[in-house]
Amino acid sequence: MQKHYKILIAVWAAFFVIQVSAQESQKQDDQFAKIGNMDVAVRTHLLKENPPKDLPAKYLPASNEKGVSFKPFDLMDTREELEAELVRMREEYKPFLENHAPAIAKTRDRIYLTNALWRIETAEDKQNFDNVLEGKGQWTEVQLPHFGGPLGRAVTYYLKEIDITKEMMDKGSLFICFKAVDYIANVFINGHYLGSHEGFFAPFEFNFTPYAKEGKNTLVVQVKNDYTTTGGTSEEGERVKGDKIFGATNLGYDDPYNGWHHSPAGMGIYQDCYVEARAPLHIHDIFVRPLLDTREAEVWLEVNNYFNYTKAVKFKLSVYGQNFEETIVEDQEYIPSTVHIPGVGDLAKPTDWQANKLALGYGVNFLKTRVKIPNPKLWDNTTPWLYQIQLKMYNEDDELTDVQTQQFGMRSFTMDTVSVPKGMMYLNGEKIRLRGANTMGFMQQDVFRKDWDQLIDDILLAKICNMNYYRLTQRPVQPEIYEYCDKLGMMTQTDLPLFGGLRPNKWAEAVKQAEEMERLVRSHPCNIMVTYINERFPNAEGVPQRSMSTYEEYARLFTACDQAVHMANPDRVIKAADGDYDPPSPGLPDNHCYNAWYNGHGLGLGELHQGHWIATKPDWYFACGEFGAEGLDPENVMRKYYPKEWLPQNKEEEKNWNPGKIAKAQTQKFHYLWFNTQNTMPDWIEVSQEHQAWATKILTESFRRNPNMVSFAIHLFIDAWPAGWMKTIMDVDRQPKKAFFTYRDALEPLMANLRTDRYDFTSGEEIITEAWICNDLNHSPDNYTLKYQFEKNGRIIFANKITPHIPVNSSGFLGYIKFPAPKVSKRTGYVLRLGLFDEQGNEVSQSTLDLEVFPKQNTPSGNIFVSSDEGEVIGILDELGITAQKSLEQASVILIDDFSWYKQNKSSVEELVRSGKRAIFLDLEVGSYMLAESKLTVENTIMGEYYFVSPATGHKMVNWAKPMDFRFWYNSEKECVRPFINKVFKAEDWTPILLTGRTSWGADLGPLLAVAEKKYGKGCYVVCQLKLNNRINANPVARKFAEKLLNIR
Repeated sequence: MQKHYKILIAVWAAFFVIQVSAQESQKQDDQFAKIGNMDVAVRTHLLKENPPKDLPAKYLPASNEKGVSFKPFDLMDTREELEAELVRMREEYKPFLENHAPAIAKTRDRIYLTNALWRIETAEDKQNFDNVLEGKGQWTEVQLPHFGGPLGRAVTYYLKEIDITKEMMDKGSLFICFKAVDYIANVFINGHYLGSHEGFFAPFEFNFTPYAKEGKNTLVVQVKNDYTTTGGTSEEGERVKGDKIFGATNLGYDDPYNGWHHSPAGMGIYQDCYVEARAPLHIHDIFVRPLLDTREAEVWLEVNNYFNYTKAVKFKLSVYGQNFEETIVEDQEYIPSTVHIPGVGDLAKPTDWQANKLALGYGVNFLKTRVKIPNPKLWDNTTPWLYQIQLKMYNEDDELTDVQTQQFGMRSFTMDTVSVPKGMMYLNGEKIRLRGANTMGFMQQDVFRKDWDQLIDDILLAKICNMNYYRLTQRPVQPEIYEYCDKLGMMTQTDLPLFGGLRPNKWAEAVKQAEEMERLVRSHPCNIMVTYINERFPNAEGVPQRSMSTYEEYARLFTACDQAVHMANPDRVIKAADGDYDPPSPGLPDNHCYNAWYNGHGLGLGELHQGHWIATKPDWYFACGEFGAEGLDPENVMRKYYPKEWLPQNKEEEKNWNPGKIAKAQTQKFHYLWFNTQNTMPDWIEVSQEHQAWATKILTESFRRNPNMVSFAIHLFIDAWPAGWMKTIMDVDRQPKKAFFTYRDALEPLMANLRTDRYDFTSGEEIITEAWICNDLNHSPDNYTLKYQFEKNGRIIFANKITPHIPVNSSGFLGYIKFPAPKVSKRTGYVLRLGLFDEQGNEVSQSTLDLEVFPKQNTPSGNIFVSSDEGEVIGILDELGITAQKSLEQASVILIDDFSWYKQNKSSVEELVRSGKRAIFLDLEVGSYMLAESKLTVENTIMGEYYFVSPATGHKMVNWAKPMDFRFWYNSEKECVRPFINKVFKAEDWTPILLTGRTSWGADLGPLLAVAEKKYGKGCYVVCQLKLNNRINANPVARKFAEKLLNIR
């Protein structure tokens, strides 16, 4: 348990290493080493393990039934097929984008500010701020919205001349309005300070009527940036925590070395800014709270009164279908009024129980009323029906002063926190499991560029991929994103932008921003949940002098945020933490899991594949808010956008090219964990995308099989910029990577699935695989058929079928498919295929396993001396079926697992090797060694033990191997796929047999040795760091390698 959580902490480093330059890597390594060694086991006693349930001994018939075989499904797997489906989906959802509500009267005048002058603060500005207000200095014209650097502690200015007309002045009040500014905005009009706002996502406005004049008016906006509360890197390479509440994501900006990448904490007026003329008495905000139980909508109104005396008002309220034709109510009169209720024990007053009309005082006033919605059309993912409320406001003279509208949906979203297990979610009273993706900037860029067609497509692409929600990762986003998700039926989760921790001095600001977040999203039916912090760490990541460090402090924060959020919306579902490194936190447990990229993160990949999950608090379902692996951009994107210095320009340069040339890319450093070093750029792209698809399949299918996993989101969906954060499964040009189609298949609402821990077998062995059904639907279809068949090159070996029991909104084990591996004379590939068909015989879901069968070997013979009578060496010989040679001198191979034995017998071993024998050292401990007059250095692997080593050396011991032969081996003792190497070595003059690396967060340490040999006289020395014991009988590749290594015939 403790070990698992130390690994959990370490992934933070992988996330942030992309933000540091190469010259800073050593300093970052030191920082992350501190994080990885922190004592994190302070609250793990509150957690429970989550092992898989034991499966019943149920076996499906494996005989051949005539007429059962079926053709392989033609699943979507090309860009052309995706684009055709996108065309169809545009038409399907076009009606939901329509607006059937009547047009409203225009009561406001608005001037959008589309450009301004901009500059960075100078030392002179600090001494004489009047220079800024007077427009002095060197300014550059920029377009608004505007976003970019500088990063860290910085100040910039925007200057804009605004023409105010007489008609605008006559409206009675003038406001400067910002949808959002990143980060602190101080606003001045005509030299007068209007006010300040902190926070990058919330809208704000200032009344500048007293300072306005007809004609030219000068707007100055001072924008302040800072290092984030998460932490950043200064120009000196120091890790710095500032006061800016910001996670690690934003819309980015067009700079390939910084702005493209995930994600520099930039600054600017990055959403719309405008001047608006209104009546002094006007509607400030509308929130429609759906109440399905009573078939009503509760309307929350905020009305501003900027007269210096109270004003009586009345409203005419209308509700229409927005994307369908219906009038629910029209011009229903609402006059704010109340009843004076006497206090308990108070004196009787003449006003007791009297009804009276409400006069609105200066500033903001808060009103509530209800409207009946009989037979409401419910909003959901497939039919996102929307209503529109229109409110006309009249003063005491019955003059229309303002008209405003708000779209809304009639839906409920709840989380059951009473029934055990707790945490199941319900949309409109029906169970729903969240299947989605993290988002980092691409939709924000759509809005920034006002590319509404692309925004629509980006939502539809997720729906095509069978997703039902977006995690708007670590930040609230522009309101237009929520509006289109409302219209297209895509649920969203919005995160308060806290990552890792919070500075104590920003506690109250965080609570304020939690309320602002809820006010931003509360009117949108798409937004079903909010969270407060991403990947919270214990003890402030080792810097408690800078940040809150105890769970008790965060518990108070969560409680305060809950109150602020529920004050703005009593119905909001809250998940306090997304990716919790100091669990448990309130609400649904959520962990992040990158164990198919950041090896060992969360839990072992083999254990996860078998059905285990990270320890969580008892009696709750659980979630995985992030998982994924990097897949390189396709070559056409690289050539179209990347700087030339990142790419090979000719064949000669390509020989030495690797993905480490791409700024912030991780593939070069991390590929040693998962796949072979490649020789060409197209090969690098192909193998990285193949790995990403493989990782996506392993994790997503495991999550689907686990009935307690109620929510997960792949990291990441679409790249906002070229090479932005290549864990995306779709590039910046919306070209799908292989993992897009893998994820789509794994999210099929009703999914048939095959699982096995072993993919390679020997003739005559029993092949045993598991058949599953995973159902996200709230019903169990009748008369479905599950067919399965075993194929060789398209020829059916056997086929059979069953009528499956399909659980409702859960997963179910259907049984084992067990049969003997066919007799073969050479290594042969087979496919086990599972197909689910509906009652009309239509294809529903398909699952396949690629299996290989190796010929059965004759009884091996070898002449091997072992250095001890127990331990690893004897286990290996036992698995091979070989008896050890008793005489050292008569042996042809000397197998050594104890270096002290070698030191005692060094002269004898050297003489034997020199005469032609082979001495093999197994799993040397960390340290320096002299062997064959050569120095070896053995080191522990970084980032856990490894599941892969590379056979791409051309050595005769492995020249028969396929690229992925030395990956994901089964451990027969543990009955699970387990890593098989935890120590590597380097030696300058040894010949590689199997290669690996020592993957780190910082610099690429280059290839290292897993197995290597050194010629010595007529013989050779071999060092083998692979753990072969308990692998040989269950992995034919391991057996073949062991036989080659030990010179067995």
